[in-house]
Amino acid sequence: MLDQIGTQLKKYQHEAFLFAGHYGIEKEGQRVNTQGDLSQTPLPFTQPHPYVKNDFAQAQAEVATDYFDTCQQTFQQLQGLDAVLLRALPENEILWPLSMPPALPSAAEIKIAAPTAAGLHYRQKIARKYGYQMQMMSAVHVNFSLSERLMRFLFEVHYHAQFNDDYIAFHNAAYLKLTQNYLRYRYVLTYLFGASPLAAANFSTAVPDHLVRSLHASRRFGYVNRASQEVSFQSITAYVADLQQLIDNGELQGPREFYSPVRLHGNSLAELESAGIHYLELRNLDIDPYAADGLSATTLNFFRLFLAYLLVTPSVPVEQAPTVLVQAAAQNETVALGSPLGVSRLQPQLQEFMQSLGKFAQDFQAPIELQQALQTMQARVVDYRLTPSYRLSEEINGGSLQQFALRQAQTFKQQAIAQPYQLPGYTQLAADSQLLLANAYQRGLAVRLLDEQAGVLQLAEHEVIGPGASTRLNSQTAVMASQNKLVTKKLLGQAGLIVPAGAEYTQVATAMADFADLAKQGLVVKPKRGTKGQGITVFQTAPTAELFKVALERALTTGTSALVENYVPGTVYRFLVIAGRVCAVAECMPANVVGDGRQALTALVVRKNKQANRGLNRPLRPLPLDGQTDFDLQQQGLQRSIIPARGNQVNLRLAATFATGADAVDVTADMDASYKEVAVAAAQALQLQVAGVDIVIDNLYQPVDAAHPELATVLSVTARPELAVHEAPYFGTAQPVTAALLDQLLTK
Repeated sequence: MLDQIGTQLKKYQHEAFLFAGHYGIEKEGQRVNTQGDLSQTPLPFTQPHPYVKNDFAQAQAEVATDYFDTCQQTFQQLQGLDAVLLRALPENEILWPLSMPPALPSAAEIKIAAPTAAGLHYRQKIARKYGYQMQMMSAVHVNFSLSERLMRFLFEVHYHAQFNDDYIAFHNAAYLKLTQNYLRYRYVLTYLFGASPLAAANFSTAVPDHLVRSLHASRRFGYVNRASQEVSFQSITAYVADLQQLIDNGELQGPREFYSPVRLHGNSLAELESAGIHYLELRNLDIDPYAADGLSATTLNFFRLFLAYLLVTPSVPVEQAPTVLVQAAAQNETVALGSPLGVSRLQPQLQEFMQSLGKFAQDFQAPIELQQALQTMQARVVDYRLTPSYRLSEEINGGSLQQFALRQAQTFKQQAIAQPYQLPGYTQLAADSQLLLANAYQRGLAVRLLDEQAGVLQLAEHEVIGPGASTRLNSQTAVMASQNKLVTKKLLGQAGLIVPAGAEYTQVATAMADFADLAKQGLVVKPKRGTKGQGITVFQTAPTAELFKVALERALTTGTSALVENYVPGTVYRFLVIAGRVCAVAECMPANVVGDGRQALTALVVRKNKQANRGLNRPLRPLPLDGQTDFDLQQQGLQRSIIPARGNQVNLRLAATFATGADAVDVTADMDASYKEVAVAAAQALQLQVAGVDIVIDNLYQPVDAAHPELATVLSVTARPELAVHEAPYFGTAQPVTAALLDQLLTK
């Protein structure tokens, strides 16, 4: 008996250990066209794929997350994978958002998924045995393992003597307790999350002619088989023996044909007792049609609280286990087949359970998000009209949920594709990182987020990508050289490329002494090692001494040295070079607004900053309204309070940098090839495999040649170029540059 778990945790003030664990999610869903017919197209992912695969049928997609230490990380990846799947589907395909399938065609028209010959044989056999209808149900499975820290702590402080220092025996006993209590109280989950009140008219003649809470979770009509009732959960020994006997007798093809609400997973069935249970597969959740990902973060947080409570709840006495679990199955059937249109027959038990769960949450100081999830579910027990099964019953039209399901599915797909440069679940990352993650998931690369705050990813177990497309492709020396603008200029000059003339200054006084010679034309003042457009001042015409001094002080505040260069008129273009090839070219239009003749400049800035692709962690940076804005406006004879005339463009910055809100206009196809050669030469001069090269060009259609090299002036080279500005430009054709970067990483 493991009834001292809660006591020991409170004794040592380790209640937090109870809410730790490891989580993974598997979610199935039928691919259908916009009329609700099963898809006849292959899954658009190369198989085998670690995250997206077929379930029973070719039309049935399954998304499977990695295992994470928190529910939040698991749910984040589920959101991202769902978006990748939806974006990959043909335009007329959507994901059916219900556990019960749409109206099915004849069995002959349902294509069984065949990842291997053995897999096809297995699926054909279960189709004959159980029928296609049952196999076409879909569900959400939660894979859960207990925290090793929790288990080791409990074993060492209290349970080692009871189990004769046999940690595996204790470990298995804890999982068995959790399993028994899960089966004992799963009726609570069926009430709270049941969402299959009816089936399509041609699903089966055996289904009831009235609404229920969950056909899928019921023993009579759901995704179960006789074996699920013949395997004992009284002990691990009995579980293994019963399941193995069913396999040996030919009743089951293997453990995966054991359609129980809970499966115990380990190295193998034979080693389950000796090597230990690795995790539980909890298989009885209906797909939530009101959540874009089939379940919500609130549901997952409640699950986390529910499982923690089951571990603390008293164990089922060994001799009573068979009887208790039979009664529990009957309770679940009562709830599953009960009417969603009224109070459950088990209302007293539901209320009692939720009260006990609430007390547990308070006593063990459950995290706030778990307590909030509990409040949501307590409300469902108080008012059955808040349950998904009741809400679905209100959506039935003509005896069917098809119209509702199609409407929900189309809404979810539109949400996924509306902003392709953002990856749901990871919108807190920089736009480049989101695009790389999405591309990696699409390819089936194993992905780890090593540092969420810094945006550092690991792909395919060995490739590390940092902010600004930082990879092993660029050496540390090359990156260092590109960060130093003076070194960059010298290397470019040695390669025969044209760069702006200029000088370096470390003191304001020294630069002011040279002012008379410098200020005969427009100037650019910038930090020698500045990044992201900070500290840069552009004077398109000769500045006054006072303004020049202000610019110097600003540059020297950002760095210890400043460069003063001649201003080069023309348009700035960003060339993205990967492995000696220009993959994209974008015009850098300085941060700007266009007047409408009515609104003040500040209001125009606010309006433009509300555009979907502009903002924090989006492809285009917000337009600035700061001291540098005022300084640059002043040079143009303007101020913030002006009302620009209709169609009149006002530049908020004179420096054209994406980091300070510049618009990216794709010109990849228009740019003359000669300038692309210049960009490649600039990247090679700094020995960069991945580079963003900024070049001033007067006419992108007029070739640069040896007779007129001044037609292309290289302003700067960065080893950490933005990718998202090319994938989602302000105007023009999106360029698949993240795919190009991953191609290069994976082939070298």
